[in-house]
Amino acid sequence: MLDILAVGDAIVDKVIAFDETDKVMQKILPVKGLFFEATPEEHSYLRTKTALADYAGGSAANTIRSMALLGAKTGFVGMVGQDEDGAFFKRSLLDYGVVSHLYQTDKEPTGCSVVMVHDDKDRTQCARACASLLLMTTDIQDDILQNTHAVLTEGYMLKRRADLVADVIRRAKDKGVKNYFTLSDVHCVKHSRDLILQLLPSIDIIFGNEFEFDELNISSKDLSQTLCVKTCGEKGVEIFSTKIQVFYPLMPLEDFINTNGAGDGFAAGFLFAYHQNQPLEQCVHMGHKVACNVLKTDLSYLPKDDCHD
Repeated sequence: MLDILAVGDAIVDKVIAFDETDKVMQKILPVKGLFFEATPEEHSYLRTKTALADYAGGSAANTIRSMALLGAKTGFVGMVGQDEDGAFFKRSLLDYGVVSHLYQTDKEPTGCSVVMVHDDKDRTQCARACASLLLMTTDIQDDILQNTHAVLTEGYMLKRRADLVADVIRRAKDKGVKNYFTLSDVHCVKHSRDLILQLLPSIDIIFGNEFEFDELNISSKDLSQTLCVKTCGEKGVEIFSTKIQVFYPLMPLEDFINTNGAGDGFAAGFLFAYHQNQPLEQCVHMGHKVACNVLKTDLSYLPKDDCHD
């Protein structure tokens, strides 16, 4: 029995240096540090740039890898292409001890996120889901859902495959499996807000930053059983539901390498402590600790040599 199963985009991150003289990259400056909505042609162009490094990514997959390193029993469901990126992604799961339920297709390449590193260490992402779009609801079989205590889904996939994510959340709810959901990005929330509100009664914990929650625009009166976990950068973390509203201040992090994956890392630490029945304050502390350790590495999840005692 798994502690948590993630259903999400199988993405490989290709890190490149940001070039302000490049005409395509100049379009990115207004959304620096956020997510750039590129055309297929722009994404293909950026993908040809010389990579500083290649990393396995995917928001939900990042969380699952970190949780596995902490000691949780985790699994991942996704779709990759029949290419080296797909093989690389699968190795990243198995290397962390994540149970892989990966499907392959020859119709699309493995999804890719081009991560552009600015001079000030900030990063802007530009992603295309590619093969992930071909994952079917029938691929997520009942026996997979019945073999886990909780399911994690992501806003990125909800934006592209609303039918699949909604089906997984509803089926998990019917089977008594807990649902965790991460808002992922402001654009995802803006696009899928109505559906997120419809799904809220079936979601046990929802994660997001202050900008994503501002776009969602909910309060405790809109909730039934959902626990909302809102990260507010260096200021701290706000948690609210129909029963509680509490703010936990945090110590700011001074030295960091990149900002990619911090939210995924926070969710990993929080959920790991939550599944150990720790109080919310300890869950926040663990989430902050994992996020800080992720920020100190080039990866978007905990490195295998991380000290997580």
